[in-house]
Amino acid sequence: MTRISEMEQVNPLASTLVSSEEKKIILDQLETLMESTPFRGSQQCRRFLSYVVTHTLNSDDGSLRERVIGNAVFGRPPNYDTNDDPVVRLRASEVRKRLAQFYQSLEQAPKVTIQIPPGSYKATFFWGRVDLVSHNDEHLVVAGTEGPLLSPVEAPAPLAHQNKKPTEVEAPNWRVPARWLWALLAIIILFGVAGILVHVGQSKQEKAVRDFWQPLLISPKPALISVGSNAVYRVSDEVADQYGRDHHLEGSGMEFFPDLSPDTTIRSSGMHPAPDSFVALGDVAAISVTVSNLTRLQKPFQERFSNDISFAEIRSSPTVLVGGFNNPMTRELTKNLRFFFVSRNRIQDRERPEQAWVLRASQDAHDTEDYAIISRLLPQDGSSPIISVAGLGQYGTLAATEFVFNPERLSKFEHSAAKDWRQRNLQILLHIKVSDFKPAPGEVIAVHIW
Repeated sequence: MTRISEMEQVNPLASTLVSSEEKKIILDQLETLMESTPFRGSQQCRRFLSYVVTHTLNSDDGSLRERVIGNAVFGRPPNYDTNDDPVVRLRASEVRKRLAQFYQSLEQAPKVTIQIPPGSYKATFFWGRVDLVSHNDEHLVVAGTEGPLLSPVEAPAPLAHQNKKPTEVEAPNWRVPARWLWALLAIIILFGVAGILVHVGQSKQEKAVRDFWQPLLISPKPALISVGSNAVYRVSDEVADQYGRDHHLEGSGMEFFPDLSPDTTIRSSGMHPAPDSFVALGDVAAISVTVSNLTRLQKPFQERFSNDISFAEIRSSPTVLVGGFNNPMTRELTKNLRFFFVSRNRIQDRERPEQAWVLRASQDAHDTEDYAIISRLLPQDGSSPIISVAGLGQYGTLAATEFVFNPERLSKFEHSAAKDWRQRNLQILLHIKVSDFKPAPGEVIAVHIW
């Protein structure tokens, strides 16, 4: 089974429950935002934020669709193509950044915090929930230190003067046999050569990583990191509250699994989809590996849910796609390549239709293996490079991500690949063994370079 971690806002105030007094507080906060430094210089961001907050307060969800906003706020035709003109998505992303800048600049928590969750154009409101760092805190924690700081060791006091006759000391004999000097020199040379060889070996391996990522690194634009979200339904508040009362779980909030018998029925109104809210732990780890390594390679980046990225943005910006079936961008942009995903547990070889790799679930619902496809597409016809790390499951995605940043693994691949692989598109198919919810390094079982 896929284990998941929750990436959602906590306790937002539902717009339908806003009283007239609370609505006034929210609108006052909106007015403050309009006149703040992050928003004062952008009329488009001001109009977008005002429109979204107003229609959210009025529970007018029909006016919060992308094409409707494009027409009402930015003057686009009613039937314009949102893929060719992602103005709403771009402004929404910019507004989220400006909101973060505003609230991070506050020294005191506001009465209400306004946010627009990624993948949505509906505002959420939180009563005074802003994480601030006090600049006047005298209790500082130094990263990487443990235990109390030690004072310098005091030097021992000098010996008391003794009125004794000095004793003549024989000077030491520092002469060393010549053969010892030659042996010492040989050891120094040996260690020096070994150090140089190790450094050269590490440099070559690190070069393999840079060669693989070079098309993305040389692009002047920040990389887009697209992460998919898992399809999850949550029981409604009413169902969860009733179950909690019946089983004395009132203190557990929503974080419990209802023990449903086989004949239990829940109406569809008691279940709600949670899009862009849950991400598999393996995908979260893959994002962490990607972010830390792009930082090490000094490549700027932006993290976005796949539903918050347009095809026009991918065409103009270098992109890293993380996830397989749970990432719509991965499925769409790799569906015509040689190795591609089929059904829910299958990878097919387009050039050899009889060849397929199938993932069979174990009886105890614990993953014991996975498959993954690494795809690197070079820019052509004005497009930007794309690198995809995609497993059939979360462990395949994590193993593929670790592979493309592992100097030793890429160096080994480099020795077996065609000499001009750096200037060509490629796909690498991995088989991964999983033990105790941890993927082993993937085994390369197929490679296609074109």
